[in-house]
Amino acid sequence: MVIAISGMIGAGKSTLSKNLHWIMKNSLLLEEFEEDNDVFNTFLKWLYEKKKNIDIGFQAYILESLSSNFQKGMKEFENLGFTSEKDYIFLDRFNLEHYIFAVVTLSKKRKKYLEAFDKMFHEIIDEKENPDLAIFLDISYETFEERILQRGRKSEIDNYEINKEYFKELHSLYKDLFINLAKRYGIAYEIINCNNKDDLTVTAEAIKIIKNFEESKK
Repeated sequence: MVIAISGMIGAGKSTLSKNLHWIMKNSLLLEEFEEDNDVFNTFLKWLYEKKKNIDIGFQAYILESLSSNFQKGMKEFENLGFTSEKDYIFLDRFNLEHYIFAVVTLSKKRKKYLEAFDKMFHEIIDEKENPDLAIFLDISYETFEERILQRGRKSEIDNYEINKEYFKELHSLYKDLFINLAKRYGIAYEIINCNNKDDLTVTAEAIKIIKNFEESKK
């Protein structure tokens, strides 16, 4: 079973996906990007520094990279002797969510850019790479702001003030666009309110969601 952990930047996706992978030994964890991915980190730095004319290139790179990583992950999953019926692949965010980022970053450009990206996106997305279940971690903007400043990633901290409106717009759109995409592509999803909850509580709620989903499929 492929399970995506989804949500806004700073929602706790990496923490939850790692916790689930640690608890469920019969699982494989596919992280969105390695921390030392120079191409991704450079694009992200440019995005936060508001470099011009990188938006579509960045999103196209992400989609192709995620697809390649997913295919490699599936081969590793099979080589480990795992099966989709009784074992798990956890995704730290998944491909469809990057449509949300594109909507926000391209909203300031002429309409034709988003229209072109929309056509490209839905054409190249491989539905076989969509998860069986997505668990959306919902946080308030205040929680996002607190976490983003606490985790201290240099590109985020150094450019936080000039990107504040971007983050606010992304947060205001993320949940609704996620739900629309999940419905469009027929992806089952559940939402966990993560405000004022510790990691153990969120992990316990996620495990319950997974078990209930499995029971519903029997």
